[in-house]
Amino acid sequence: MELWITVKGKKEPIIYTGDRIDILDFEMEGIKYKQIRYFRKGISKSELINNALIIKFQEKI
Repeated sequence: MELWITVKGKKEPIIYTGDRIDILDFEMEGIKYKQIRYFRKGISKSELINNALIIKFQEKI
């Protein structure tokens, strides 16, 4: 599974690959983020992206 996220200020999308990908809403100090959790071979990694910077999501299976 792949998730492509187009972000303001970047020409190329950010690409996440993994067996499973979760997208969660997260708020910290009044700023809204999307938390991207991706799992590969039993190991998970997480990253926060500011909601205001996200243009679109594309899921590719």
